[in-house]
Amino acid sequence: MKDQTLSGGVPYGAIALFAIAFLLYSGFLANLLGSRGTDLAGRGMALGFAAIIGAVLWLALTGLFVLAWFNGRLPGWLAVAALIVLPLSAIAAAAAAGLAEERGWWLMTAPIALPPLLALLALWGRLPALHGVLPVGPTSAALGGAIVVLTVVPLVVGWIETMPNPERDAQRAEQQRRYEQETERRAQQAHAEEETRFARLGPASSLGDYLDYLPPGSSRHAQALAGARLVKSRNQDAAALLREGRLNDLEALWQLDLDPAQICQAYGAALQVQAMKIDRNQPGYVSAALDIEWQLPNMKWLAVARCDLGQALALAEARVRAIADNVRLTGIADQVAALRQPK
Repeated sequence: MKDQTLSGGVPYGAIALFAIAFLLYSGFLANLLGSRGTDLAGRGMALGFAAIIGAVLWLALTGLFVLAWFNGRLPGWLAVAALIVLPLSAIAAAAAAGLAEERGWWLMTAPIALPPLLALLALWGRLPALHGVLPVGPTSAALGGAIVVLTVVPLVVGWIETMPNPERDAQRAEQQRRYEQETERRAQQAHAEEETRFARLGPASSLGDYLDYLPPGSSRHAQALAGARLVKSRNQDAAALLREGRLNDLEALWQLDLDPAQICQAYGAALQVQAMKIDRNQPGYVSAALDIEWQLPNMKWLAVARCDLGQALALAEARVRAIADNVRLTGIADQVAALRQPK
Protein backbone atom coordinates (compact mmCIF):
# COMPACT_ATOMS: atom_id res chain seq x y z
CA MET A 1 0.00 0.00 0.00
CA LYS A 2 1.49 3.29 -1.05
CA ASP A 3 1.35 6.16 1.40
CA GLN A 4 -0.78 9.05 0.13
CA THR A 5 1.19 12.30 0.21
CA LEU A 6 0.74 15.91 -0.72
CA SER A 7 3.02 17.45 -3.32
CA GLY A 8 5.15 18.66 -0.42
CA GLY A 9 5.67 15.06 0.69
CA VAL A 10 3.52 15.03 3.84
CA PRO A 11 3.11 11.33 4.77
CA TYR A 12 -0.60 11.13 5.51
CA GLY A 13 -0.62 7.41 6.24
CA ALA A 14 2.30 7.50 8.66
CA ILE A 15 0.94 10.52 10.53
CA ALA A 16 -2.52 8.95 10.86
CA LEU A 17 -1.08 5.65 12.05
CA PHE A 18 1.24 7.46 14.47
CA ALA A 19 -1.76 9.33 15.93
CA ILE A 20 -3.65 6.06 16.37
CA ALA A 21 -0.61 4.50 18.02
CA PHE A 22 -0.34 7.49 20.36
CA LEU A 23 -3.96 7.14 21.48
CA LEU A 24 -3.51 3.42 22.02
CA TYR A 25 -0.31 4.05 23.95
CA SER A 26 -2.13 6.49 26.23
CA GLY A 27 -4.68 3.83 27.19
CA PHE A 28 -1.97 1.18 27.44
CA LEU A 29 0.11 3.36 29.75
CA ALA A 30 -2.86 4.34 31.92
CA ASN A 31 -3.69 0.69 32.60
CA LEU A 32 -0.05 -0.23 33.23
CA LEU A 33 0.37 2.54 35.78
CA GLY A 34 -3.06 1.81 37.24
CA SER A 35 -2.04 -1.77 38.01
CA ARG A 36 0.34 -0.55 40.69
CA GLY A 37 -0.92 -0.16 44.24
CA THR A 38 -4.20 -2.06 43.75
CA ASP A 39 -5.38 -5.40 45.08
CA LEU A 40 -4.93 -8.65 43.16
CA ALA A 41 -8.27 -8.41 41.35
CA GLY A 42 -7.75 -4.76 40.36
CA ARG A 43 -4.22 -5.45 39.16
CA GLY A 44 -5.38 -8.41 37.09
CA MET A 45 -8.12 -6.34 35.46
CA ALA A 46 -5.77 -3.44 34.68
CA LEU A 47 -3.16 -5.75 33.16
CA GLY A 48 -5.86 -7.53 31.17
CA PHE A 49 -7.00 -4.26 29.59
CA ALA A 50 -3.35 -3.31 29.00
CA ALA A 51 -2.78 -6.62 27.19
CA ILE A 52 -5.77 -6.07 24.88
CA ILE A 53 -4.81 -2.48 24.07
CA GLY A 54 -1.14 -3.48 23.79
CA ALA A 55 -1.91 -6.11 21.15
CA VAL A 56 -3.63 -3.48 18.97
CA LEU A 57 -0.82 -1.00 19.69
CA TRP A 58 1.85 -3.42 18.44
CA LEU A 59 -0.20 -3.98 15.27
CA ALA A 60 -0.17 -0.22 14.71
CA LEU A 61 3.59 -0.15 15.27
CA THR A 62 3.97 -2.96 12.76
CA GLY A 63 1.98 -0.87 10.30
CA LEU A 64 4.40 2.01 10.79
CA PHE A 65 7.34 -0.23 9.91
CA VAL A 66 5.49 -1.51 6.83
CA LEU A 67 5.04 2.10 5.66
CA ALA A 68 8.68 2.85 6.44
CA TRP A 69 9.78 -0.07 4.27
CA PHE A 70 7.49 0.47 1.28
CA ASN A 71 7.22 4.26 1.27
CA GLY A 72 10.37 5.36 3.08
CA ARG A 73 14.02 4.45 3.24
CA LEU A 74 14.19 1.92 6.03
CA PRO A 75 17.40 -0.09 5.49
CA GLY A 76 16.78 -3.68 4.49
CA TRP A 77 18.76 -5.15 7.39
CA LEU A 78 16.77 -2.97 9.81
CA ALA A 79 13.50 -4.14 8.29
CA VAL A 80 14.54 -7.77 8.83
CA ALA A 81 15.56 -6.92 12.40
CA ALA A 82 12.18 -5.25 12.99
CA LEU A 83 10.42 -8.37 11.69
CA ILE A 84 12.13 -10.35 14.45
CA VAL A 85 12.14 -7.76 17.22
CA LEU A 86 8.50 -6.59 16.96
CA PRO A 87 6.89 -9.86 18.16
CA LEU A 88 9.69 -10.47 20.67
CA SER A 89 9.28 -6.96 22.10
CA ALA A 90 5.54 -7.52 22.55
CA ILE A 91 6.25 -10.73 24.45
CA ALA A 92 8.92 -8.95 26.49
CA ALA A 93 6.56 -6.11 27.39
CA ALA A 94 3.90 -8.57 28.55
CA ALA A 95 6.44 -10.56 30.56
CA ALA A 96 7.84 -7.43 32.19
CA ALA A 97 4.39 -6.18 33.19
CA GLY A 98 3.53 -9.54 34.72
CA LEU A 99 6.80 -9.86 36.66
CA ALA A 100 7.15 -6.25 37.80
CA GLU A 101 5.37 -6.54 41.15
CA GLU A 102 7.42 -9.54 42.24
CA ARG A 103 10.78 -8.89 40.59
CA GLY A 104 10.84 -5.11 40.77
CA TRP A 105 8.97 -2.21 39.20
CA TRP A 106 12.08 -1.30 37.19
CA LEU A 107 10.87 -3.95 34.72
CA MET A 108 8.04 -1.59 33.79
CA THR A 109 10.65 0.38 31.86
CA ALA A 110 10.27 -2.12 29.02
CA PRO A 111 6.52 -1.83 28.30
CA ILE A 112 6.63 1.93 28.94
CA ALA A 113 9.63 2.74 26.73
CA LEU A 114 9.39 0.17 23.93
CA PRO A 115 6.36 1.61 22.05
CA PRO A 116 7.73 5.17 21.72
CA LEU A 117 11.19 3.88 20.74
CA LEU A 118 9.71 1.59 18.09
CA ALA A 119 7.48 4.40 16.80
CA LEU A 120 10.41 6.82 16.55
CA LEU A 121 12.52 4.28 14.68
CA ALA A 122 9.69 3.60 12.23
CA LEU A 123 9.06 7.32 11.65
CA TRP A 124 12.77 7.90 11.12
CA GLY A 125 12.73 5.17 8.47
CA ARG A 126 9.62 6.64 6.85
CA LEU A 127 11.00 10.22 6.61
CA PRO A 128 14.17 10.23 4.46
CA ALA A 129 14.70 13.94 5.15
CA LEU A 130 15.70 13.04 8.70
CA HIS A 131 18.53 10.81 7.52
CA GLY A 132 20.70 13.82 6.77
CA VAL A 133 20.38 15.04 10.36
CA LEU A 134 20.23 11.60 11.95
CA PRO A 135 22.58 9.28 10.01
CA VAL A 136 21.72 5.62 9.59
CA GLY A 137 24.56 4.21 11.68
CA PRO A 138 24.30 6.24 14.90
CA THR A 139 20.48 6.42 14.83
CA SER A 140 19.90 2.73 14.25
CA ALA A 141 22.55 1.91 16.85
CA ALA A 142 21.04 4.19 19.50
CA LEU A 143 17.35 3.40 18.97
CA GLY A 144 17.88 -0.20 17.92
CA GLY A 145 20.28 -0.86 20.78
CA ALA A 146 17.83 0.48 23.36
CA ILE A 147 15.03 -1.60 21.85
CA VAL A 148 17.12 -4.77 21.91
CA VAL A 149 18.16 -4.24 25.55
CA LEU A 150 14.58 -3.53 26.65
CA THR A 151 13.47 -6.68 24.80
CA VAL A 152 16.20 -9.05 25.93
CA VAL A 153 16.25 -8.20 29.65
CA PRO A 154 12.58 -9.07 30.39
CA LEU A 155 12.86 -12.23 28.28
CA VAL A 156 15.91 -13.33 30.27
CA VAL A 157 14.20 -12.54 33.57
CA GLY A 158 11.15 -14.47 32.40
CA TRP A 159 13.30 -17.43 31.39
CA ILE A 160 14.98 -17.41 34.82
CA GLU A 161 11.51 -17.49 36.40
CA THR A 162 10.78 -20.78 34.64
CA MET A 163 13.81 -22.44 36.21
CA PRO A 164 13.32 -24.55 39.37
CA ASN A 165 13.77 -22.44 42.52
CA PRO A 166 12.56 -24.02 45.77
CA GLU A 167 13.12 -20.85 47.79
CA ARG A 168 11.11 -18.73 45.38
CA ASP A 169 8.33 -21.31 45.17
CA ALA A 170 8.12 -21.50 48.97
CA GLN A 171 7.94 -17.71 49.13
CA ARG A 172 5.10 -17.63 46.62
CA ALA A 173 3.24 -20.36 48.49
CA GLU A 174 3.55 -18.34 51.70
CA GLN A 175 2.27 -15.21 49.95
CA GLN A 176 -0.70 -17.15 48.58
CA ARG A 177 -1.44 -18.58 52.05
CA ARG A 178 -1.40 -15.10 53.59
CA TYR A 179 -3.65 -13.77 50.85
CA GLU A 180 -6.18 -16.55 51.42
CA GLN A 181 -6.06 -15.99 55.18
CA GLU A 182 -6.65 -12.25 54.75
CA THR A 183 -9.52 -12.90 52.34
CA GLU A 184 -11.10 -15.30 54.82
CA ARG A 185 -10.61 -12.85 57.69
CA ARG A 186 -12.32 -10.07 55.76
CA ALA A 187 -15.22 -12.34 54.84
CA GLN A 188 -15.68 -13.36 58.47
CA GLN A 189 -15.48 -9.75 59.61
CA ALA A 190 -18.11 -8.68 57.06
CA HIS A 191 -20.35 -11.58 58.14
CA ALA A 192 -19.98 -10.65 61.81
CA GLU A 193 -20.79 -7.00 61.10
CA GLU A 194 -23.89 -8.02 59.14
CA GLU A 195 -24.97 -10.31 62.00
CA THR A 196 -24.62 -7.41 64.43
CA ARG A 197 -26.62 -5.06 62.20
CA PHE A 198 -29.41 -7.59 61.76
CA ALA A 199 -29.52 -8.41 65.48
CA ARG A 200 -30.18 -4.73 66.25
CA LEU A 201 -33.35 -4.68 64.15
CA GLY A 202 -36.68 -4.78 65.92
CA PRO A 203 -40.19 -3.30 66.11
CA ALA A 204 -38.73 0.21 66.51
CA SER A 205 -36.73 -0.10 63.27
CA SER A 206 -38.02 1.14 59.93
CA LEU A 207 -39.27 -1.14 57.19
CA GLY A 208 -36.44 0.13 54.99
CA ASP A 209 -33.92 -1.41 57.38
CA TYR A 210 -35.23 -4.86 56.46
CA LEU A 211 -35.24 -4.46 52.68
CA ASP A 212 -31.75 -5.91 52.11
CA TYR A 213 -32.79 -9.13 53.84
CA LEU A 214 -36.27 -9.58 52.32
CA PRO A 215 -35.42 -11.00 48.85
CA PRO A 216 -36.32 -14.72 48.68
CA GLY A 217 -32.69 -15.67 47.99
CA SER A 218 -31.44 -14.05 51.20
CA SER A 219 -30.26 -16.40 53.95
CA ARG A 220 -32.24 -14.29 56.43
CA HIS A 221 -35.42 -14.03 54.35
CA ALA A 222 -37.69 -15.84 56.82
CA GLN A 223 -36.30 -13.97 59.84
CA ALA A 224 -36.49 -10.63 58.04
CA LEU A 225 -40.07 -11.28 56.94
CA ALA A 226 -41.11 -12.13 60.48
CA GLY A 227 -39.32 -9.08 61.86
CA ALA A 228 -40.73 -6.70 59.24
CA ARG A 229 -44.28 -7.80 60.13
CA LEU A 230 -43.67 -6.48 63.65
CA VAL A 231 -42.35 -3.04 62.68
CA LYS A 232 -44.65 -0.50 64.28
CA SER A 233 -44.37 2.06 61.48
CA ARG A 234 -44.52 -0.44 58.62
CA ASN A 235 -47.61 1.07 56.95
CA GLN A 236 -46.21 4.59 56.91
CA ASP A 237 -42.77 3.30 55.91
CA ALA A 238 -44.18 1.25 53.03
CA ALA A 239 -46.11 4.25 51.67
CA ALA A 240 -43.03 6.45 51.96
CA LEU A 241 -40.82 3.90 50.18
CA LEU A 242 -43.34 3.62 47.35
CA ARG A 243 -43.36 7.39 46.94
CA GLU A 244 -39.54 7.28 46.78
CA GLY A 245 -39.71 4.91 43.79
CA ARG A 246 -38.73 1.75 45.68
CA LEU A 247 -41.48 -0.39 44.14
CA ASN A 248 -39.10 -3.10 42.96
CA ASP A 249 -37.69 -3.46 46.48
CA LEU A 250 -41.16 -4.16 47.85
CA GLU A 251 -42.18 -7.38 46.11
CA ALA A 252 -43.18 -8.84 49.49
CA LEU A 253 -45.70 -6.14 50.44
CA TRP A 254 -48.51 -8.68 50.50
CA GLN A 255 -46.63 -10.68 53.14
CA LEU A 256 -45.93 -7.82 55.57
CA ASP A 257 -49.29 -7.63 57.37
CA LEU A 258 -49.98 -4.15 56.06
CA ASP A 259 -53.21 -2.18 55.97
CA PRO A 260 -54.11 -2.02 52.24
CA ALA A 261 -56.02 1.23 52.71
CA GLN A 262 -52.91 3.03 53.95
CA ILE A 263 -50.75 2.13 50.96
CA CYS A 264 -53.30 1.84 48.15
CA GLN A 265 -52.84 5.34 46.74
CA ALA A 266 -49.04 5.26 46.99
CA TYR A 267 -48.90 1.84 45.35
CA GLY A 268 -51.10 2.91 42.46
CA ALA A 269 -48.88 5.93 41.78
CA ALA A 270 -45.71 3.82 41.97
CA LEU A 271 -47.19 1.24 39.59
CA GLN A 272 -47.98 3.95 37.05
CA VAL A 273 -44.40 5.24 37.24
CA GLN A 274 -43.15 1.69 36.62
CA ALA A 275 -45.53 1.25 33.69
CA MET A 276 -44.25 4.45 32.06
CA LYS A 277 -40.78 2.84 31.85
CA ILE A 278 -42.19 0.21 29.47
CA ASP A 279 -41.47 2.06 26.26
CA ARG A 280 -39.45 0.87 23.27
CA ASN A 281 -37.75 4.27 23.18
CA GLN A 282 -36.34 3.80 26.68
CA PRO A 283 -33.44 1.50 27.64
CA GLY A 284 -34.37 -1.52 29.73
CA TYR A 285 -38.03 -1.48 28.74
CA VAL A 286 -38.24 -5.30 28.67
CA SER A 287 -36.82 -5.54 32.19
CA ALA A 288 -39.34 -2.95 33.31
CA ALA A 289 -42.14 -5.12 31.91
CA LEU A 290 -40.80 -8.22 33.62
CA ASP A 291 -40.71 -6.30 36.89
CA ILE A 292 -44.50 -6.00 36.57
CA GLU A 293 -44.66 -9.80 36.79
CA TRP A 294 -42.96 -9.69 40.20
CA GLN A 295 -45.64 -7.26 41.38
CA LEU A 296 -48.58 -9.52 40.51
CA PRO A 297 -48.92 -10.95 44.06
CA ASN A 298 -49.07 -7.39 45.44
CA MET A 299 -51.65 -6.38 42.84
CA LYS A 300 -53.82 -9.43 43.59
CA TRP A 301 -53.64 -8.76 47.32
CA LEU A 302 -54.67 -5.13 46.91
CA ALA A 303 -57.41 -6.00 44.40
CA VAL A 304 -58.94 -8.47 46.86
CA ALA A 305 -58.80 -5.70 49.50
CA ARG A 306 -60.88 -3.46 47.17
CA CYS A 307 -58.02 -1.06 46.47
CA ASP A 308 -58.84 0.93 43.32
CA LEU A 309 -55.89 0.34 40.99
CA GLY A 310 -57.95 0.62 37.83
CA GLN A 311 -55.98 3.41 36.15
CA ALA A 312 -52.58 1.95 37.08
CA LEU A 313 -53.58 -1.56 35.97
CA ALA A 314 -54.94 -0.28 32.65
CA LEU A 315 -51.71 1.58 31.96
CA ALA A 316 -49.55 -1.39 32.93
CA GLU A 317 -51.57 -3.78 30.76
CA ALA A 318 -51.49 -1.46 27.74
CA ARG A 319 -47.75 -0.83 28.03
CA VAL A 320 -46.83 -4.49 28.43
CA ARG A 321 -49.12 -5.57 25.61
CA ALA A 322 -47.65 -2.92 23.31
CA ILE A 323 -44.20 -4.50 23.52
CA ALA A 324 -45.29 -8.13 23.94
CA ASP A 325 -43.42 -10.28 21.43
CA ASN A 326 -43.42 -13.56 23.33
CA VAL A 327 -45.73 -15.76 25.38
CA ARG A 328 -44.37 -14.61 28.72
CA LEU A 329 -45.02 -10.91 28.14
CA THR A 330 -48.46 -11.62 26.71
CA GLY A 331 -49.20 -13.72 29.79
CA ILE A 332 -48.19 -10.85 32.08
CA ALA A 333 -50.55 -8.48 30.22
CA ASP A 334 -53.37 -11.04 30.46
CA GLN A 335 -52.88 -11.46 34.22
CA VAL A 336 -52.91 -7.71 34.77
CA ALA A 337 -56.07 -7.44 32.64
CA ALA A 338 -57.75 -10.17 34.72
CA LEU A 339 -57.24 -8.10 37.85
CA ARG A 340 -59.27 -5.28 36.28
CA GLN A 341 -62.32 -7.47 35.78
CA PRO A 342 -65.08 -7.10 38.41
CA LYS A 343 -65.31 -10.09 40.77
